[in-house]
Amino acid sequence: MIILGTSSPRRIERFSHFKLPFQILAPQIDEKVDETLYKTPEAVVIKIAKDKLQKICDNTINREDIDVIITADTIVWMDGRIFGKPRDSSNAKEILRELSGKWHKVFTGVCVKIDNEEFSFYEETSVKFRELEDEEIDFYVSTGEPLDKAGAYGIQELGGVLVERIEGDYTNVVGLPLPKLWKLLFDRGVIKRYATRKWSEGEAIK
Repeated sequence: MIILGTSSPRRIERFSHFKLPFQILAPQIDEKVDETLYKTPEAVVIKIAKDKLQKICDNTINREDIDVIITADTIVWMDGRIFGKPRDSSNAKEILRELSGKWHKVFTGVCVKIDNEEFSFYEETSVKFRELEDEEIDFYVSTGEPLDKAGAYGIQELGGVLVERIEGDYTNVVGLPLPKLWKLLFDRGVIKRYATRKWSEGEAIK
């Protein structure tokens, strides 16, 4: 059984493209980290992804049917600052005004447990916003879309209209870097292992 450790509809939708059978188990952890200990953005996202993986391992310790667990965390980074999910609508507007007209970077850390081995990696993508008018920021925030997304925007939804340019892996900005994840699963034999099994949509574990 493959477990995708997430509550993000974007990650669930992206992972379903692999055509592998999986179930969903959302880990509940404190995603705040001590930035004095984890000074680089890649260290931050890998730390949180590892914490999520450990939480799932702790919660499924007696389950022998699980052989693959995948977790991830995504942040927006600019000028040495982390832009996570906004606290509220007002904070979302502040974040979007700061990102307006500038380049920022999106980092996603991924942790994968295959049988008894653990692997981790990160992906980095550069994104540039065009100059945003206050009126369109207000409208975008009023849709509610930015409130559950790192950096207060979703490139795969309406937030894509805010983006002027992107350099790197688009799927990373959505929240799950598919090329690197696929390569890891392929190289470790996971794709072959599940290739003959009937694929179905992920379902939440009861």
